[in-house]
Amino acid sequence: MIDLHMHTSRCGHASGTPEEYLEAAAAAGVSVMCFTDHLPLPTGTPRALEYAMPSEQLAQYVGDIRGLAVRSARAGGPEVLLGIEADWIEGRDDEIRRVCDESGFDMVLGSVHFVDGWAFDDPDLTDRYAEWDITELWDRYFATLSTAAGSGLFDVMAHPDLVKKFGHLPDVDPTPWYERAAEVFAAAGMALEVNTAGLRKPCAELYPAPGFLRAAHRRGIPVTCGSDAHRPGEVGAGMDAARDALLEAGYRSVVVFRGRVPEEVPL
Repeated sequence: MIDLHMHTSRCGHASGTPEEYLEAAAAAGVSVMCFTDHLPLPTGTPRALEYAMPSEQLAQYVGDIRGLAVRSARAGGPEVLLGIEADWIEGRDDEIRRVCDESGFDMVLGSVHFVDGWAFDDPDLTDRYAEWDITELWDRYFATLSTAAGSGLFDVMAHPDLVKKFGHLPDVDPTPWYERAAEVFAAAGMALEVNTAGLRKPCAELYPAPGFLRAAHRRGIPVTCGSDAHRPGEVGAGMDAARDALLEAGYRSVVVFRGRVPEEVPL
């Protein structure tokens, strides 16, 4: 089993140490795990330290995970990979590229958590959904997702239909959004993440939806899998459901990134 998306207490909205996540991964039967704490956000971002680690902790994060990888390998434990989740914010391209190049990550997850500066997946800010026409919100989200995917900054787009998290669904068929996003992913040579956290949220569904995953498969887009664990007990959660969804969509393998190079792993 692989689990390529997890967060520790460094990111401000999760709990647990890297060592606790490693223990949980071993207990869950995870053979390859990737830590993906959030890249520091720009100065001035509201609630930045509740969403991502402070910039002064990035080097320590890198060192901690690299050290844990060595110790786990020596002990015959799960393979530990060093990743990061980087929020797409317009105009931040050069900073993200520089930091990722300097840090030597195995994998860079791209994600969209902000629309017009609003952290739409924050449970404390859900009142702002009332300010939107939901179809317009989905249109804005998928436009931003496509821009992020086309930037060339990321290896994988995480939880690609996160906008559905709290169950706010449009009154129209979402298929055109899925198809357009898949076209962008394919053109950019990006992978897509099957993220099991949606099963634990109000939407009660994997990210992405089945139609989105089928659209990705038709275009030959590779996929990764992640629990998006925010506490050790969530490591490996929902992976049976992810495997079933992948097989149903036509996939027979996933990819693991090492040194930002994908390697296929049979399902």
